[in-house]
Amino acid sequence: MISICVGSVRSGSVGALIESIVRQPEQDWELIVVAQGDDQRLLDEISRRSAIDKRIRLIHMRQFGRSRALNAGIAVAQGDIIAFTDDDCEVSSDWLLTIKKCFYQEREVGILAGDLVPNRAKGIAISTCPAAHTIEYIYRPSEVGYEAPGGFYWIGGNVAIRRDAIEKIGPFDEYLGVGTEFPACEDVDYGLRAEELNVATWTTPQLRVFHTYGRRYGLKSFLKHHRGYALGQGALNAKLEMWGHRLVNAWGGTPSNARIIRDSLKNPSATLKFYTRKYREEGRKICAAKYELGPGRLLKPKQQKA
Repeated sequence: MISICVGSVRSGSVGALIESIVRQPEQDWELIVVAQGDDQRLLDEISRRSAIDKRIRLIHMRQFGRSRALNAGIAVAQGDIIAFTDDDCEVSSDWLLTIKKCFYQEREVGILAGDLVPNRAKGIAISTCPAAHTIEYIYRPSEVGYEAPGGFYWIGGNVAIRRDAIEKIGPFDEYLGVGTEFPACEDVDYGLRAEELNVATWTTPQLRVFHTYGRRYGLKSFLKHHRGYALGQGALNAKLEMWGHRLVNAWGGTPSNARIIRDSLKNPSATLKFYTRKYREEGRKICAAKYELGPGRLLKPKQQKA
């Protein structure tokens, strides 16, 4: 059985996600929706659907944080495979079948991830939509010297993990991700911890999730989105410094004006670094000042000195 865990704060779109799962040809699943906060419309929407289909379960937690919500879902999940997506998404019609097929085909793979297809922008308004375009590759860290190829990555909006891999890697870091002061990079952190433990990861465009309601419109939303990612990236870099990770130099540092200009000639979107570098450095400094590395490579608040 596949357990699907979703942290939810959006009453307006969670119903579409649930419908896309209910319509799956593969019917051996459970859906655990962890509703955060006190939005009664959200609680009523999930409760109504769980009353119709007993495979849908509601967990209510007042505290926000995507990682906290996913960990709460994992704690009660009963499946051998645990899949994750978001409440502003819809999964493809063959999503669960593809997950089962891939895990059956490659039994040593612990993590399976795929594409997050962005929603098309309407009109010419400023907007952004988180997306992922994966390569077809099975990454077995120890076989390639713990160096993934160019273009290899995955994000948390479309990923499935075997239960035994989760038990090996541990929970998501609850001080990273949406709903925390560092609202990004909990998935990148999870992948790096999996890599260290030599967990095989398969990325494939065969596995698709549509970010139907994920586009953020307007300058304010656009900047907030990129600011949050920068804070998360900075915090992750601070964590890599504590860890002594090999990527700390490659991923860290504050880019100079000259470097941003050079990068922008190749990719105009790199001009955003003029805005985000301040927040990336802010995230790094705050994380380094307030947190330390605890068991399992998880952040924990520093002990206050007497």
